[in-house]
Amino acid sequence: MHVLAIGRMTGKDIAPHLEAEGRKVAELRDEGLIEAVFLKTDRSGPVLLLSGVDATAAPDRLATLPFIEEELVTFDYIELETLAERNQRGA
Repeated sequence: MHVLAIGRMTGKDIAPHLEAEGRKVAELRDEGLIEAVFLKTDRSGPVLLLSGVDATAAPDRLATLPFIEEELVTFDYIELETLAERNQRGA
C-alpha cells in the first residue's frame, strides 16, 4: 500500500530545523517508508509518497520528523493503490 502525505507549512521559521529534517527524511528513505519527496511549486509544503504503510499508521511513522515535532508542517494522508492491487482484490 502507498500513502500520499500532502503537507501544509504552518508559517513558522523552518531554517533552524532544515539540517535535522534532511537527516531524518534520509533515514526514513533508507528504511523504505518515504519513497519520494516533492515540493509544491507554490511553496506551501511538501508532498511525500509513503510505501508499506496505511493512512492510519502514517502519522505515527512520520511523527519523528523535526518539522512535525516542531509543528512546522501538518499533513493530510490519502491511501493509494496500484491498478494491480485493485485487480487482485477483484474490485
